Amino acid sequence: MNIRDIKTKAKSVLVNRSNIIVVFIFISVVTTIINYISETLGVMIPFLSLLVSIIMLPFSHGNIVTALKAVNEQEDEISVEHEGLAGLKRFKELFFTYFLQTAFLMVIMLLICLVLFLIAKLVIDESVFNNLGMLFSQAGIYTNDVTAYLQDPAFIQAAASISGIVVLGLTVMVVVGVMYTLIFALTPYVLEKNKIYGVKAMSYSAHLMKGYKGTLFVLYLSYLGWYILTIVITAVVQAFLPIPLVIEILMSALSVYLFSAELQTSVAVLFEEINLENNNV
Repeated sequence: MNIRDIKTKAKSVLVNRSNIIVVFIFISVVTTIINYISETLGVMIPFLSLLVSIIMLPFSHGNIVTALKAVNEQEDEISVEHEGLAGLKRFKELFFTYFLQTAFLMVIMLLICLVLFLIAKLVIDESVFNNLGMLFSQAGIYTNDVTAYLQDPAFIQAAASISGIVVLGLTVMVVVGVMYTLIFALTPYVLEKNKIYGVKAMSYSAHLMKGYKGTLFVLYLSYLGWYILTIVITAVVQAFLPIPLVIEILMSALSVYLFSAELQTSVAVLFEEINLENNNV
């Protein structure tokens, strides 16, 4: 099944199904509000935002349940009370797998940072790090205006010395992050459909994605224009209504309406096709 067929099927199951869109919007808006509150309070309470983000990992699982039911012609069963709160009601069942998938990525990123730091220590003169440390210390102690220090010739020279390593690091992290996302993208669907958990769910996702990573990548890219449009519309509204929480809620709801509900359903369509093909082998 090509990208056009996948998107056509996703659109067909969402036509005149307001209950499905409502569930997607509910999950997106609730997640946005909770994250906003935790980030606001996180200024006063250290690590609160991180803790809330970890706890909220399974909450979006309702999107997976909704998409799979929609694709399998169970649209009438979909409701906010059941699918919208599925991640909360099944927290104990779902949390470990979602946490494991996120934790593995964080560990990989930390290892990349460590390797790049060791490379930087080997190829860059120690005085560069000393100058940067001194400049940042002065900026933190003597002034709240870091701009002046960023324009300091000594900082510019030191930053230029490490720019190659920084660019290399960012490139590697982006490539690894994209590959990791593609390989394990079907983990929540495997968790829901096949009732496989933890590392086994991730391993099965990796197995299913063999030969399909390019397809999924192109599918994601096909919605990039809608994502940019959402940002533009939100920016215009923000100029007239500069209230952060309202803007974030608007963006979350608008993104669902414009593309993310269809994207989520398209991935469910792709999963069902790959899973069926795999079972028939």
